[in-house]
Amino acid sequence: MKSNIKDKILFEFNNSNFKEAYNLAINTAQIKNNDFILKILTISSFKIQKYSDSVKFGLNLLNLIDSKNDIQILYILGTSYSILKDFDNGNKYLKQYLSIEPQNIAVQYNLGLNLFNQKKFEESKIYFSEINSKKNGYRNSELLYGIIQSEIKNYKNAINIFKKLINKKKFIIESYYNLGIVYQKIKKYELSIKFLKKSINEDNQQHQFFNSLGISYQKLFKYKEARTYYEQAIKLNNNYSKAYSNLGYLLEKNGFFEEAIKKFDIALKYNPDDREILYNKSICLLEHGNFIEGLKLYKWRQNGKYLNSDFFKLNEIQNKKIFISSDQGLGDIILQSRFVKLLADYGAQVTFQIPQSMQQLLKNLDDKINITTSQITKNNFDYSCELGDLFKIFNIDISNIPLSESYLNIDKKWIKKWQNKLNKKNFNIGIVWQGKNGEPVDEGRSFKLKNFENISKIKNIQLISLQKNYGEEQIKIFNEKNNIINFSDILDVKAKFMDSAGLMKNLDLIISSDTSIVHLAGALGVKTWLLLQKYPFWYWHVKDQYSIWYDNVKIFKQDENHNWKKLFAKIENELIKSR
Repeated sequence: MKSNIKDKILFEFNNSNFKEAYNLAINTAQIKNNDFILKILTISSFKIQKYSDSVKFGLNLLNLIDSKNDIQILYILGTSYSILKDFDNGNKYLKQYLSIEPQNIAVQYNLGLNLFNQKKFEESKIYFSEINSKKNGYRNSELLYGIIQSEIKNYKNAINIFKKLINKKKFIIESYYNLGIVYQKIKKYELSIKFLKKSINEDNQQHQFFNSLGISYQKLFKYKEARTYYEQAIKLNNNYSKAYSNLGYLLEKNGFFEEAIKKFDIALKYNPDDREILYNKSICLLEHGNFIEGLKLYKWRQNGKYLNSDFFKLNEIQNKKIFISSDQGLGDIILQSRFVKLLADYGAQVTFQIPQSMQQLLKNLDDKINITTSQITKNNFDYSCELGDLFKIFNIDISNIPLSESYLNIDKKWIKKWQNKLNKKNFNIGIVWQGKNGEPVDEGRSFKLKNFENISKIKNIQLISLQKNYGEEQIKIFNEKNNIINFSDILDVKAKFMDSAGLMKNLDLIISSDTSIVHLAGALGVKTWLLLQKYPFWYWHVKDQYSIWYDNVKIFKQDENHNWKKLFAKIENELIKSR
């Protein structure tokens, strides 16, 4: 390279004219093997925000000379990769930098931020904890540390951090907002609303603030307010897919299925690959009775975990080896196991993998089926899919549900065990009132045991609790003024569902919220009344007041959202009339 060109490049570079230095250097003929030119290009392109170039030239420089200890180049590579959202490579070079200069707070911050953006919160926590111990108040490290504490469910720590920031008048808006999110996570929705509103009072132009406020109102079943805030979020950001999706879910919960589907479609227009939205649209279509379109999208359940299942054709499975694994909850397994029986009837050699807890219940499902709880290599089978895929494979519709009569049998010893524990002169009713407390799937399904107070006072009616775990704590208070038999200490101790099944076969009626007990009762052929919210989960379509899945399950729905009192009055009258 001519010395006058090199001098000119160096002059522009030393005077911080990086764009001119870059243009001069890029036009020289000797770039590839010239460490001087490569270093000028690496630094200059970084300074003028040409990050792809700073990566390209920086890597060439590293390959050309032994500059693995050049912390300036390592910093540029780590930062450029990070800005380009290639966080893994960014982390690689930032960690290399810190192995040489471990006390550099700026590099620690960038590395912690990368890990934060990758949702590697436990690892990110290490760096922000160290930064805060050295230099409390460095950039927004305290705020990020609070968010990390929230993400790893150290909610008390998160709350303390955000409140301290507010007291110090630092990051007030962000701290109000994140306090609202923490309280939302721990289901203190009134407090969540309080702090989300404070964040909006400070800055009313942030669409995510309004969306989060809508969520908290929806959790309190204040749908009118929730809709207002979702719509305000959309007004501020017309392509905000989360708000459209949340509004769709809200409309679905109020029975406006067609309008809800339109909102999901708009959300997907802006974010077509969002798996949660695709699944929510699937459920909405199914609840609306559109099984064909709904089941096409049902593969997106559990974040699309089962996208690669084999959707085999039933007329091609005779003598084929098929592996079916369980992909959802216990109630779902009971309901869907009917399809496994049918696969065997089609002549397939079926292996059905289930949780250990279900083995006793399902071991007699069908002699032709190999029931296993072991891990199995799928390569040994012609086809493999998840249990939930069988809805689509069988092309089910409201009008063609198979095996709606009982299809589960249990050993008679379980039935005999409970025969003498009940007074047969009474009308014995097994009851369940709560599913998994706090789980999203249980939202709106459960009710309080106290709703059974009037029923417990009807002459010759004896209530028997089938409730296990969540909700049991209500029994003690209920029994102070009412009468309920509680077998929870001896129910299903040795084998999941087996005592419950045996006891249920000795009862006159089951009354339950939407839990796995309903599916067990339905599959066993036990007379059951299922109490549902006004717009329940898609399983519970009705044919002549009875479930399309179980001929023995009669369905009672709320007339108005969340009004269990009115529904129980109806149940009480029905019991009096029917006896």
